[in-house]
Amino acid sequence: MKRVLAVTAAATLAGLTSLMATAAPASAIHPCQSYDPPDYCFEEQPPPAPTAPASLTATAVLQTSVTLQWADRSTTETAFTIRRVVSGAASYFSVPANSTTFTDTAAPAGRYIEYYVSAERCDEVACSSSASIRLAVQTHQQPANPTGGLSSSTPGTWGYYSVTGWAIDWDTTDPIQVSLVLDGVVIQTKTANAAYSGLNASHPGYGDNHGYSFYTGKSTVKGTHSLCVRATNVGGGVDANLVCWSYVVYGPPSAATNLTLTNTGTSMVVGFTDNANDETGYVLQRSTDAQASWLSVGSQYPAVSGSGSRASATDYSSPPAGTCYRILMVNSYGNTPSAAVCS
Repeated sequence: MKRVLAVTAAATLAGLTSLMATAAPASAIHPCQSYDPPDYCFEEQPPPAPTAPASLTATAVLQTSVTLQWADRSTTETAFTIRRVVSGAASYFSVPANSTTFTDTAAPAGRYIEYYVSAERCDEVACSSSASIRLAVQTHQQPANPTGGLSSSTPGTWGYYSVTGWAIDWDTTDPIQVSLVLDGVVIQTKTANAAYSGLNASHPGYGDNHGYSFYTGKSTVKGTHSLCVRATNVGGGVDANLVCWSYVVYGPPSAATNLTLTNTGTSMVVGFTDNANDETGYVLQRSTDAQASWLSVGSQYPAVSGSGSRASATDYSSPPAGTCYRILMVNSYGNTPSAAVCS
């Protein structure tokens, strides 16, 4: 009986020893999570976020420079953060507290750019950010040709042209030269530096001092004319015509040329080259007094189609030797005599 009890006790002790060997060790409790934490324990919380800025605008959008302006609505910020995003790539800039402007002097030319501005508040532990305000701009291509626009024009009214407009070149914010060009020839040149209200609002950074005005009479030379306002390029690029008009000056038809005289025995036939395309007809004239006076021979002939063709007119009389002939081209604006040909 004693032997059975001894065996049973030994087995029980061995089982307890095995169970204690496989049990997980007890977890240690962090001092700051205990019932009575020490004095050095505290919670690290970021400061309250400052009020977000407002009214973000671009006061200058040039080729490689953009100036931003905003309203500071916070009294607790320690800085402002500006984020520039171009095609998904972000760059970050920082300006001190109480700032209301920032100039990005490394903006890429000819690109669509997004800017985000937020207020930051930092202390010795952490930082907090306000909500961001956003603005998108389009910088100008580099290099660039001049550009411009019209505010008023009276193209050819009452025999003159009056033109008022503006002109700038993206390569500079300074006023540029503009010229009035008639049939490819410069007839007036001036600096486009007159006041032009509202230009800076539509093209921030260039100012309101890029206006110009021209006044000129129409040409009196018969034919089709071209009149343009041309801006002179600065830096890269080429000169650019900002606006062009074409107009026609009407007048008597062009004179006939290359006259020939043929005596058929019963008539005198005058041949000529027609140089007009606006005549309503032509008349044969003769002079028997050394071209002191001229007499029309017969009735008016119909117009010659087009120009450059040969045509003729006939005198069926028998004039004396030394008689001269000419062709008189006619339209509603007058008539034009040719040089004479004499027998």
